[in-house]
Amino acid sequence: MKRRLIKQGGGGFTIYLPKKWADSKGLKEGDDVHIKERDTALIIQSARQERSEKTIELNEHNRKDMYPLLTHTYRGGADKLTFNNVTPADVKSIKQYAERLLLGFEVTDVKDNTLILENISEPTEERYEALFRRIFLIIKETHTLLEESARTGTYDSLSEVEILRDQQDKFILFCKRTLMKERKEINPSIEWELLTWLMHINHSYHYLYKYAAKNNVGKSRKLDSFLPELRTYFEHLYNAYYKKDVKEVHTLNAKREQLHFGKCYDAIASSKGKEAVLLCHVRELFRIIQLGSSPVLTLLLQEEVGEKK
Repeated sequence: MKRRLIKQGGGGFTIYLPKKWADSKGLKEGDDVHIKERDTALIIQSARQERSEKTIELNEHNRKDMYPLLTHTYRGGADKLTFNNVTPADVKSIKQYAERLLLGFEVTDVKDNTLILENISEPTEERYEALFRRIFLIIKETHTLLEESARTGTYDSLSEVEILRDQQDKFILFCKRTLMKERKEINPSIEWELLTWLMHINHSYHYLYKYAAKNNVGKSRKLDSFLPELRTYFEHLYNAYYKKDVKEVHTLNAKREQLHFGKCYDAIASSKGKEAVLLCHVRELFRIIQLGSSPVLTLLLQEEVGEKK
């Protein structure tokens, strides 16, 4: 729809908001609205937060996918989830997933084969930036645990690695939920992509550590030699994003051929058994970190363009 601008004093303009939209939001004279600028668009939102509700009918097919059912509806912005046809096993599963992964959500009612899961203490959107930084730091903490275990050849911190994985997943789901609710003002799709790669990075660390712990791999000189480089490689990604330094991305990309297709391939080819599997995980980590630099580069280039305007 089109609206004509009405000139006001001081050089500003006003527009007429559609009555149907204002009525649907319960707006009246004197109420506040939120205005966000995104590229060439100006987004007007009601200050009143609407609760989104979703009902899911469980059956023999979808109850096997409880994890994606919960996480996808949560990050999609739903504030209340009603599950019908729940079994005692479903109740237990939903409670466990909610505690592990859904910030601020709790089961509020279970009766007559119906379970209600809803948002009762979700963090405010102002926590977005703090949780985003924590997502990066969790990867650093996980790497430190891996390095310490590899040094001794004793992988006895798997439970800590899994706690960090769940914590990071919980924060990433919340950040994606925030983006879906359009509370983030700029670059939502690019930040969503970066969050996805950060989740993949930490999951890959977990897979590496889990394999080492379950298979009693012991000490590996080759693994030890790669871990400091892997730490530095991720540090380039972290510095690029938080120091807003595009040179860090270029440095990371410049090492791609040397690490991914050079040293890693050579080390894998000259290894066998469990050590070869560990090194395949290491190469995958280098690859995913490099892929994670793509959305960071996009953000930095967009900021450079914005500064020149």
